[in-house]
Amino acid sequence: MEIPFRESDTLENDMFMEPADDLQDYLKQKTTWSMEILPHNINDVSLIPEFVNEVYITMIPGASCWETIQTAQQIKAVGKQAIPHIAARSFADVEELSACLSELQEAGIERALLIGGGNSEPAGDFSCVMDMLKTGLLTKYGINSFDFAGHPEGNPDDPNSEFHLLEKLRWTEERGISTRIVTQWCLDTDSANDWISGLREKGIRNPIHIGIPGPSTIKTLMRFAKVCGVKASTQVLRKQGLNLSKLMFVNKPDKIISELRGYDQLHLYPFGGIEKSAAWLTERQKAND
Repeated sequence: MEIPFRESDTLENDMFMEPADDLQDYLKQKTTWSMEILPHNINDVSLIPEFVNEVYITMIPGASCWETIQTAQQIKAVGKQAIPHIAARSFADVEELSACLSELQEAGIERALLIGGGNSEPAGDFSCVMDMLKTGLLTKYGINSFDFAGHPEGNPDDPNSEFHLLEKLRWTEERGISTRIVTQWCLDTDSANDWISGLREKGIRNPIHIGIPGPSTIKTLMRFAKVCGVKASTQVLRKQGLNLSKLMFVNKPDKIISELRGYDQLHLYPFGGIEKSAAWLTERQKAND
């Protein structure tokens, strides 16, 4: 049985695999990387390559802040910088947010990725990141550098995601707070490049870190795309052609990286597992030495 897209035997070559010769020089440029980790995968943190210093901690809807705190402590114990997600809609009130931030301060956390969160409805007082920012609690508890989420291919939970991103960037700029943009993982490089260019044209000079899917099957990528709102992903696959015989193919994102322009850093989402992603990243880094 086939998914009703146009068939093509070149999907993997066209989309994920080795770049054309004229892109090899671009691939050889040194890239700084960060990586995402789920709290339940913390035992694999030692597999993350030495040259990856920043490790982001996903905050799963329904999970307690204590899981994030414990994970941050273990990441710092192996000499890496822990950057937790802090999801606004996960906190019931100012007291709960304060308790979490206090523990993160004890763990030595000074930077966090601030997100609305996966919950469609707020657990309490905070419906968005701006609600958290306006409390002043983050800087009170020593988190003086922020990362905000970017969505080059759209955010199903926020149709005005770019407007809200700009709002947060203006707010932090007015207060002299160091801020970066870390994006959802991307498959459509044209959309990502246009999005980056659009922000630069609006005068945004904050560092932009583009999310990259780690080596995994297309089936895995599509499952995460549906959940994460990477809307252009299915369009890309339709253009390339896809059938079920290819769903188990393990892809590498080298070609995606080679087509991206204007970013400052890359952020790896290890959908196929940390071990597989770390091995690919180490191999790629060695090839570019």
